[in-house]
Amino acid sequence: MVAVATAAMPARLPPDATPAVTQRRADVEWLKVVGALLVFLVHAAEPFNPWDSWHIASPERTKWLGEVVLFLAPWIMPLFMMLAGESTWYALARRSSRAYVRDRLMRLALPLVAGLLVLVPPQVYLERRLKGQFDGSFLEFYPHFFDGLYPRGNFGWHHLWFVVFLLVFSLATLPLLQWLRTPTGRRTMARLAAPCDAPGGLIWLVLPYVAIRIAIEVVFPGTPPLSADWSDRALLLPAFVFGFALAGEEGFRRALDRCWQAALVLALATSATLAVWGWPGYLLDRLPQPNSPAGALLWGGYAFGAACWLLALLGGARRHLDVHRAAALRLGELVFPFYVLHQPIIVGFAYVAVRAGLGIVPGFAFITAASLAATLALCALVASSDLLRPMFGLKPRSAAAARQP
Repeated sequence: MVAVATAAMPARLPPDATPAVTQRRADVEWLKVVGALLVFLVHAAEPFNPWDSWHIASPERTKWLGEVVLFLAPWIMPLFMMLAGESTWYALARRSSRAYVRDRLMRLALPLVAGLLVLVPPQVYLERRLKGQFDGSFLEFYPHFFDGLYPRGNFGWHHLWFVVFLLVFSLATLPLLQWLRTPTGRRTMARLAAPCDAPGGLIWLVLPYVAIRIAIEVVFPGTPPLSADWSDRALLLPAFVFGFALAGEEGFRRALDRCWQAALVLALATSATLAVWGWPGYLLDRLPQPNSPAGALLWGGYAFGAACWLLALLGGARRHLDVHRAAALRLGELVFPFYVLHQPIIVGFAYVAVRAGLGIVPGFAFITAASLAATLALCALVASSDLLRPMFGLKPRSAAAARQP
């Protein structure tokens, strides 16, 4: 999904560097591909999610698709942020700080601006049309896109919020990341990894996520719905930094290899518990009171499950998905344009489905199949055009081919 989630090792490394791999790992690329498809699934399900208010909302809703969103919401975006952090280790190994900043601006800021101007306005336009808030053409609506902030106004990041977060994290953490690459920083990471690499180390790997989530509930109670609140996104920064440390410290990787199976069992148990809790009645009406023991238990468990899924997926991928590397690299390159393109396409087909009165099953099937086909076709067009590639975070084909090890 993200432009920085590629793990190519440099030809020369600092004397203190002891890299985990010497080339881009297929497991990282496969995780990106699978994750992008799961994000696509979430957004295809959103028109029928009874617990969320999306751009296009069908009058017919189903808890089954709501449960799909509830299952993926705690961990899918932190997974991408963790992969981005892991890849940033290797990006800084082969670039100066100035070159790194320039690369992040070109591969994140440029697509962000292009997406805000071209891909976000149609989503808001179709939403306003469906809700009867605007009845003119898109060209007539476009100047109004800049009127106020969404949802009262029209301007907003929408699905590009992740690109904003990634860009900010990539630049704001640069002094910390550069320090972690020094001998002192590497010794610090080794000390932090030591308890994680011991028996019971899983506890130390998940504890930061749980502590952050509970602290937010205590200090800033009364958070918004599950899948979109800012406090859930507060888990993204530690995920990014941990991904960076995972690439740089062998102790964290040994801990991951040791505990991923236990983490998978706990992740499945936590998700099953969350699904059972979420099913009866209207979920948002049953959220615990702010700053209550029940709230701390819910959000702590939510973060615990997210951390366990991250560890299980990263460790399981390291064990089983470092295969078919050439295919992984080709598909992994398309993940970022896939992410940038998929939501406006889904919104368009969802608008058609809802206006046509399609029911839940035919509507969801139509939205999924049509949107996936259109997104993949546009990704292929972007990948084949040196004019479009920079607008979607991709380097020109000649430069991309030169980077293939």
